[in-house]
Amino acid sequence: MATDSFAQTLTAKQPRLLAAFKHIIAQNHLAHAYLFAGMEGAGQPELAHWIAQRLFCLHVTDDGEPDGTCEECVRIANGSHPDIVTVAPEGQRVHVDQVRYLKAEFSKSAVEGNRKLFIISDAEKMTTSAANSLLKFIEEPSGNVTALLLTTNKQLMLPTIISRTQVIEFPPLNAQALQQTFEQAGIAPNQAQMARSLTSSVTQAQALLEDDWLPQASQALWRWFEQAVKGDSRSFAAVQVNLVGLAKDADHQLVMLDLIAALFQDLLQLHFQVATTALTFGQYQQELTALTTRLSDDQLIAATELALTAKRQLASNISFQNVLEGLTLKLWPIFQTNA
Repeated sequence: MATDSFAQTLTAKQPRLLAAFKHIIAQNHLAHAYLFAGMEGAGQPELAHWIAQRLFCLHVTDDGEPDGTCEECVRIANGSHPDIVTVAPEGQRVHVDQVRYLKAEFSKSAVEGNRKLFIISDAEKMTTSAANSLLKFIEEPSGNVTALLLTTNKQLMLPTIISRTQVIEFPPLNAQALQQTFEQAGIAPNQAQMARSLTSSVTQAQALLEDDWLPQASQALWRWFEQAVKGDSRSFAAVQVNLVGLAKDADHQLVMLDLIAALFQDLLQLHFQVATTALTFGQYQQELTALTTRLSDDQLIAATELALTAKRQLASNISFQNVLEGLTLKLWPIFQTNA
């Protein structure tokens, strides 16, 4: 990442957290261990590296920003600073030997200054042995050392780790920031618009786009929807012929139901004229708007409630096909009332 882009990214993603840590560092109130928790893509790595640059920068600006161009900032951006150690999973886990290496580094003096910083990525992937090995440092920090643990799944962290760190929750990104993040990762704008309603993770969004799955699913879903709102019996057949075939595993079935819920939420937003820039099916805005003109508040709310309950039915061991066929049959009379 370019040396000046950590702050730029954080300004778009997490401006409040950036401002908070500017103040914390300026007041010399930085704790010895933090757990940065939030969805993938919410900004945990960027804030960790911004903190590193801010602590080591040779020419901090008047507004509390690292200059991004000094030797220290450049080495941090390049991952080559000797007093900043980053640990990431080897394979699927962070192993105890990696934490032992960190602890050995804890005991050494800083190479160039009086401060050391450690970043553990995907901290939820620490083995139990690795997490327990880390506890002693967190409980009894020595010297001017700061540890930053980054996680996308706090629920998988040991309670003892959570209780001994300051937990910083990263809120989900707003629609505009998430759209920008996806587009910067090479996702086309219309695909990013749809993916952002399903995940805040670039990795997960890219996975949904593999083999053109998400565009195919959205097109098949739209054809089913057009038929269902007309009470067309072909929408019932489309469930098995088109939708079930595209959602062959549990993960894709859940995504398909999320897309259905998002489609009906788009209808509500257009009907009540709120937040139309955050539509999931924005490419069909004209058609959706025309549909809302002939539907009442009660009809739209009833249809949306049905769409939202479909996911709960799947969790109750009703088959995916039965859930969608039941939804289709229940939607027909709602949309045909006063049509």
